Amino acid sequence: MKQNLSIRKAQDDVAAYLTAKGPAWSGLGKHYYLVTHLVEEIGELARAVINLEDKVIEPHRRGLAAPSVEKTAALLDSIGDSFFHLLKLCVAYGLDLEEAFESSFGAIKNKYPVDHSFRDGRR
Repeated sequence: MKQNLSIRKAQDDVAAYLTAKGPAWSGLGKHYYLVTHLVEEIGELARAVINLEDKVIEPHRRGLAAPSVEKTAALLDSIGDSFFHLLKLCVAYGLDLEEAFESSFGAIKNKYPVDHSFRDGRR
């Protein structure tokens, strides 16, 4: 069974890993590279979602013909890769992703409170 993993623990693990790999491999000083790599991973995430949803038909798109279980695995992999690169960017800037999420999610909940009288698009 997997242990619960906090965002902060994940970020600490990524920071330790990047430190062990060294600056030449981690690229922590090249912020433009970190953002570019994150965007690349988000693009792969988008492709995984499009392939899974089967809404856009492009006969030569990579992964389109894969079985549903492989498409779901690709989505999960892309989410994990995107999360890693987001954590890596936070490490590079010395930011706390858990703190950023808590702040942003609090603002979202205040801006868009749950309206129990309006569910599934119906009142």
